[in-house]
Amino acid sequence: CLSNLPPNAKKISNSYEERRKQATAIVLLGVIGAEFGAEIEPPKGSVRARTGGQAPEGFGLTSGGSNYSLARHTCKALTFLLLQPPSPKLPPHSTIRRTAIDLIGRGFTVWEPYMDVSAVLMGLLELCADAEKQLANITMGLPLNPPADSARSARHAISLIATARPPAFITTIAREVHRFNAAQANSQSQQNVHTTTLARAKTEILRVIDILIEKMPGDVVDLLVEVMDIIMYCIEGSLVKKKGLQECFPAICKFYMVGYCDRSHRIAVGARQGSVALYDVRTGKCQNIHGHKGPITAVSFAPDGRYLATYSNVDSHISFWQMNTSLLGSIGMLNSAPQLRCIKTYQVPPVQPASPGSQNHLKLARLIWTSNRNVILMAHDGKEHRFMV
Repeated sequence: CLSNLPPNAKKISNSYEERRKQATAIVLLGVIGAEFGAEIEPPKGSVRARTGGQAPEGFGLTSGGSNYSLARHTCKALTFLLLQPPSPKLPPHSTIRRTAIDLIGRGFTVWEPYMDVSAVLMGLLELCADAEKQLANITMGLPLNPPADSARSARHAISLIATARPPAFITTIAREVHRFNAAQANSQSQQNVHTTTLARAKTEILRVIDILIEKMPGDVVDLLVEVMDIIMYCIEGSLVKKKGLQECFPAICKFYMVGYCDRSHRIAVGARQGSVALYDVRTGKCQNIHGHKGPITAVSFAPDGRYLATYSNVDSHISFWQMNTSLLGSIGMLNSAPQLRCIKTYQVPPVQPASPGSQNHLKLARLIWTSNRNVILMAHDGKEHRFMV
């Protein structure tokens, strides 16, 4: 059918046909990798054969003789389709680009070793930064227009990535937040601060953090300080000061390792390493104080804000810290001067979990202040230990 066309037309047609075949190959490999890539390596222990024939080799990391470059090249192609700037050959919301977004999310555990996770997450956040606006006027049942479909696909891909690898999502976003804050502190001009992808996608980031806290609290608690860094970036300090942490982001307050003081506007977060991260909502500064020899189980501020109680079930100690609330203390915060001074430590019998479950350590015990100087350590089984500062 091309025999009567001029040579130039043949060349254009051949080029289009080549791109079409490339796109088809990328999609097919992406589907195979996303759907079956995780099953390529034989599971440890009993080997279970797949029904309907063996999945092709090539997506495994270390399986015998497999050519894992197939996963690397497929990941490179999918990432290219996501991040490549719009052009006549690759429009901003083309079908192939939207397909790549979907496959990146579905097969993230297969692509992750070969992927620049930060670049991919920033690319996806850019697409769904205005998702609420894009999807607000869409009526259920109607086909989505390409921009809205891109936003929805990107939002779904981010959710899949975060729930498949919570540590990868949390540490990557926290790193980007630290990088943004450092750049903002060093930059004389702050005109473009609110136009960056990270700033525009705050609502989307909080939505994903909320999902992770609800579905995978065990993964979140291991990176609780990084999660709080992200939350503090996404929520304005003035809003937290006005409404309190419980109203601004109630999900994080489910953890007994997080405490907020309405009087001093400070947030305390107990880390898995035994340290306490103390955030000043007014200045946005954070200070880390080493408090225990094991993961912190619970923290709580006294009602008047003068004391902070911390408890670790691993080292079986409860400690009381005096808060520095003077003017000099506020100035000292800027110079990283100590804001907490340990004044008392008591040994407590360890609390035994109800059953050997992975989530039991999250609800072992909590601290309840009955007055400005008296606190109860309430175990999950109802046993109480009373202490006075």
